[in-house]
Amino acid sequence: MPINLHKLSSLVGVIVVSELSDYQEVFLLSLCSYRTKCLVEKAGIKAPKLAFEYGESCGYNELKIRVVTGTRKRLPVTSVLHVSKLMKANLTVKLGHDNQADADFEYYRLRPGKFVNRLKIAIEPMAVQKVSQDYINSIFHYSGSYKLIISTKREGRLPNITNVKDIEIWRLTVDPEFLTNVMTTYPEAQSVFIYSEIVGDIPNESPFFQIPSFRVLSSCGPDYIHNFFGRNLCLDNATFTEQDLIQFLQKWSSNEAYYNLETMMASRHSAIKLGLIQQAINYEEYDPNEPEKRPEYLMFDIPYFRSTPTKYRLRDRNVKEIKRITDGKRGFLYVDFIRFNFVVQQN
Repeated sequence: MPINLHKLSSLVGVIVVSELSDYQEVFLLSLCSYRTKCLVEKAGIKAPKLAFEYGESCGYNELKIRVVTGTRKRLPVTSVLHVSKLMKANLTVKLGHDNQADADFEYYRLRPGKFVNRLKIAIEPMAVQKVSQDYINSIFHYSGSYKLIISTKREGRLPNITNVKDIEIWRLTVDPEFLTNVMTTYPEAQSVFIYSEIVGDIPNESPFFQIPSFRVLSSCGPDYIHNFFGRNLCLDNATFTEQDLIQFLQKWSSNEAYYNLETMMASRHSAIKLGLIQQAINYEEYDPNEPEKRPEYLMFDIPYFRSTPTKYRLRDRNVKEIKRITDGKRGFLYVDFIRFNFVVQQN
């Protein structure tokens, strides 16, 4: 039976609203009136993490707002479709005290039992994006960082979103200019995962290589290894030689580079010749008679992996230990046919 919140006392209304578990319902309720927005804010419903998905629909750019749960599931809140002209405007959306816009509200079935809402708005996208972020922060009491997923192929400015920490790029292709634009637009980014094919060479001095954690799914060269300056690197389809890996390990062990490294993983299509690498570096084998000399495993919180923290087991004959000459810091090497893995103990 529907409940008329306007007929309830403020205290009872807050209790009713606080029981809502659907973030879409919370958002839509906040738009109904000033009173319902106040009830939503007083209910103290909090989002664990928020994400923006910047894609396209019906020939226009669309910004979807999602709540990211602890299991990395993305639950819909709303989306904004930036159209050139409204065919009709069935409501005026008030986003804060001084901001409002005519909009065409849509509520449609995505699949059986799954409905989503969308606002079509024709005013300047950059202004709408910033106001939308502020509004969502307000009703969900959110002050954390955002995840941004970019998939649109349309040209134009990137979303006007602040405090972006994690980025995923799903475009078909990207070039170095686009990646530089992403890095300069979101300088606080700590993690970038690129699913797209990268067309062209990234300059050695590009801010892209300064990202603390990045992963590239498409083909790339050994320069991604040599120029990396961050903490976590994963190359799923790289072209490199054993000499590239030897150079990487030698520079780490002599403290010439990779000062902040935590994990490095690189895969190629052909088998990696571990024997050639072992001939060129100093390492220690695992002694099963003295397992306590090594930690049983190391744990890393790597943003671009779906499940975190990621666990690496070390008490294995196939895991070689390498020490950094200057401070004795311990690194652990494991080669699994076509995959090179190197992790560094942080304490």
